[in-house]
Amino acid sequence: MTVLVTDQGFGPEDWLRGYAPLAAMSNAPEGSGVDLANPALSARDKARLFHLMPECGLIRIRLRDFGDLAAFDLARDLRDGGFQGRLRAHGAVLARAYTLLRRAGFDEVELDPHQARRQPEEHWRNEAGWHPLRRA
Repeated sequence: MTVLVTDQGFGPEDWLRGYAPLAAMSNAPEGSGVDLANPALSARDKARLFHLMPECGLIRIRLRDFGDLAAFDLARDLRDGGFQGRLRAHGAVLARAYTLLRRAGFDEVELDPHQARRQPEEHWRNEAGWHPLRRA
């Protein structure tokens, strides 16, 4: 069972529309989420994602390793590009990076049950005095 981490703590999975990889979005059911297994997109794929943004309710970005800065950069680019839907991180995510993920533009983190047991809810707190970055 998937566990979602938000500023309110742990919660159950609530995305029921499914996911499709970026390459298959043209054949995906309407309202599907985009699943990005690799945040280091080619210029062509990035342009395609930006074109699809208005139709996406959720974009899920996989962090390939704990220092995957491409995921942070992509999240920030999506927000700067006007994406207002849900932005979800999953994969190699550490609780200590939660505030950084939120500042980059992620709304939530998806954990599998094993991750949730190893990094319990009390570990997923924003730093004191946290606030989202303000963009000009």
